[in-house]
Amino acid sequence: MVMGNLHGKTETIAFRLDISIIERLRNEAKQKEISLNALAGQVFKQHVDWHSNAAKAGFLTVRRGLIVKLLELATDRELVEIAEYIAKKETKNFVLMLRNEYNITSVLDVVETWIRIAGYPYRHEVKYSKHSYTIQHDMGKKWSLYISNQYQFMFEDFGLKKVDFEITDSVISFTVDTEHIV
Repeated sequence: MVMGNLHGKTETIAFRLDISIIERLRNEAKQKEISLNALAGQVFKQHVDWHSNAAKAGFLTVRRGLIVKLLELATDRELVEIAEYIAKKETKNFVLMLRNEYNITSVLDVVETWIRIAGYPYRHEVKYSKHSYTIQHDMGKKWSLYISNQYQFMFEDFGLKKVDFEITDSVISFTVDTEHIV
């Protein structure tokens, strides 16, 4: 059965799953106060948007404590250099692997997917062509410095020379205007 909704067509299908997995999914859905169907939709979307290709594109899952400790060993200048390297040498291939296209829309989609997968509380507001993000990471000032610089170098690839970032020990906030990007 194929049905339409606000986001496109849907189709009803059935899966056979181990009872213990179903119970764990039901418990998670209950905790999140969403239906089991909505949770399953989220799981499938995360798999397609991230998990199925992130490792192939070079992304690793590491513990937060490891990243924080490694960041403490680097100077601010070294973090900016690493951010520039990652943005200029690895980001395009990563986005292409996940979205099959490299443009500001696909980059922002990958950024937002990563934020969700990382479990960071965040806010994304769109007013016309302006996308404003506030990300609460609670990983320290050096993580804010690294991420803000990585994003700045990445946005420069699209001709955005000046994106204003506000950073604290636990939050990164920025606004990107996509109106005049080709």
